[in-house]
Amino acid sequence: MNSAHDLEDDLTRHIAGASVVFNTIGQVIKVCLPSDFSVACITGFEPETTPETLANILKALGFDAPVERIKILASTGQTPEAKALVKLEDPLFSSKLSRVLQATSSYLCATTVPINRAATNCRKVYISWYKSSRSVWLNFGNADVAKRVSEKFNSANYKVLGQHLIASEPKYSPTPSGVYGGRNPKAWTVVLNNVSPQAKKNDIEKAILALPDKPRHIEMGHMSYEASEAEVSVDIRLKLEEYGSLEAFFLAPFSSGKRIKASVWFHDEAEARSACHLNNKPLSILNGGNLTVALVRSVKIKVLSAIYSTLESTIGQKISQWKEKHIIFKVYQDSESRFTTMKLEGGDTVAVGTAREQLQKITNGEILTNTDEPLWIPSLNSHGSVFQAVKALEKELSVVIIVDKVKRQLRFYGPPEKLGTAARKVKDIFKNTQSTGYEIELSMEQFDWVLKGGFKIMQQTLGYGTPAFNVVTRRVNINGTEQQYRSALALINRKDDLRTAEQAGLALQGHCPICFCEAENPVITSCEHTYCLECFEENCKAAASAAGSETEIKCQGDEGGCLSIFGMEEVRALLSSSAFENILEASFEAHVKRNPMSFHYCPTPNCDYIYRCSTASNLQPTTCSKCLEPVCTTCHASHAPYTCAEYKDIASGGQEALEKLKKELNIKDCPKCSTPMEKTEGCNHMTCGYCGAHICWVCMAVFKAPRP
Repeated sequence: MNSAHDLEDDLTRHIAGASVVFNTIGQVIKVCLPSDFSVACITGFEPETTPETLANILKALGFDAPVERIKILASTGQTPEAKALVKLEDPLFSSKLSRVLQATSSYLCATTVPINRAATNCRKVYISWYKSSRSVWLNFGNADVAKRVSEKFNSANYKVLGQHLIASEPKYSPTPSGVYGGRNPKAWTVVLNNVSPQAKKNDIEKAILALPDKPRHIEMGHMSYEASEAEVSVDIRLKLEEYGSLEAFFLAPFSSGKRIKASVWFHDEAEARSACHLNNKPLSILNGGNLTVALVRSVKIKVLSAIYSTLESTIGQKISQWKEKHIIFKVYQDSESRFTTMKLEGGDTVAVGTAREQLQKITNGEILTNTDEPLWIPSLNSHGSVFQAVKALEKELSVVIIVDKVKRQLRFYGPPEKLGTAARKVKDIFKNTQSTGYEIELSMEQFDWVLKGGFKIMQQTLGYGTPAFNVVTRRVNINGTEQQYRSALALINRKDDLRTAEQAGLALQGHCPICFCEAENPVITSCEHTYCLECFEENCKAAASAAGSETEIKCQGDEGGCLSIFGMEEVRALLSSSAFENILEASFEAHVKRNPMSFHYCPTPNCDYIYRCSTASNLQPTTCSKCLEPVCTTCHASHAPYTCAEYKDIASGGQEALEKLKKELNIKDCPKCSTPMEKTEGCNHMTCGYCGAHICWVCMAVFKAPRP
């Protein structure tokens, strides 16, 4: 069951060292790099100063700081001085403010605070405090009776209002003369701890069932604090709000444990971290009792429920290791039981990160291979006998085998010990297959004909199951003889009248508009078209990866005639968590390619972080926050200690030779992103394969939209 604590996705992600904000259809609307901001710590003001007052002071000094960007830190025993953090989208803000305050001899002081560049999101904290309770003293005149009663409470044979209490060992104490009638000058006392405030003296008496076990006297202690649970939670919430605004505050359901627990979400990670100053702090409302506050990191991974079922035992072997690291593992399904979401949660960032990597590796599955090459034959492109044999193998082994027609691979999900058996049996299926596969790459004109009815003509002519069409790869596969392949080529090149296809009617209900086969692991969209899960995922990723235009994931139903654009909320609901994240990353990568004047990837090998470009040649190089290499944001090379001009002069010899070779080979650089392009045929309208720019090959002008 989905937790009420799971908040809506704000479509903000940390990718390539940047904070990236997407809109509801997956387009990048803002990219923020740590280098875009600076944080100033301001001191020297009175403790009662408000953010509004500081905003007015900064405005008078020439800095426009919104009130929500000013956080006044609550003073602690270690840091009694009043402090405020101000974060603005200006990399020079903190240094400029510091200089201005020094120049004006202000009573205020500003220092630069390093920005945490870790790509983690820890806005949640767990808080807890002891329930109000009292101690109860039981007095006995016999040591054996006292010991017997103590053991019965500790073994839960005796309970007070259903509560299991811990009893102390009997303690001997002399009884003053005349007490209890003077019948026994000796007394043994048993103490019951953490007794509920609701328990009365008669409840204690009722709990001691055996008549010989009844105590001579019961003494009820005072409650540890008088405030109700509601009063305490309100007081604690107000204290938390001193560190920042809360997005949510959830009290855990009543439990029989000793502590009251709550989960709290802050709007900002820095606020959540700051609130941890309250950890172990005594509160007056708890009569000096301490509050526990712990920062929590959580990650979620969503997979098909069928995949989770096959992996459950493998995941189960890791759970005990995670418990040792104090990591909580939870599982819940969606309302239709189609997807299962796994959640890891804990206070140790490193331990949670390691657990996430372990879980991700398990849920990624394994590619079935033959001597390091993926197992694949073209017959799998249609749902014929080979496809059905692979599906039957799934049931035989109680595993899941995903047929990925776009990547041309089989992905295995199940216990590791069954992987070898599955690969061997798939190879046997392939050996017994007589059909030959052929592949036809389609031009734009051919693709349009096949999509709008030509594929039906091919099915009618060649036989159903022989041709297979994939909209994403723009290929037709022929699972048959060479003669059938030649017939298919002739049909595609001849492009027969589509009215023949129209008579056959629209695609069959339940057939995927990408591969034109009966949908496997079907997903039904809001526009009522049915896709294979893998085909829908690849269609989304292909649309997000298009460098030539902003991301728009369009439905391919009704033979490309459906005009629906899928929103991220729908895409997230229909796909696994890893597939959804891959789509957002593809959209971001395409955005970077479309904007080479704004962003570049770090040139260090194997580093995937980006930086913001600049045009001024006198700027200091930026230091990549991942590989820590200095990079010039103007010429995009690592050339310290030389200037751009000095480096260009040193490298000019090799550059001259390269330019001469490019001219001989008819290679030109894209005027937008500088990617080399070669023209071998066709008209002078070129499209850059990297950034998607439309270019005239003659004058190298760039056009915003395709034109003749």
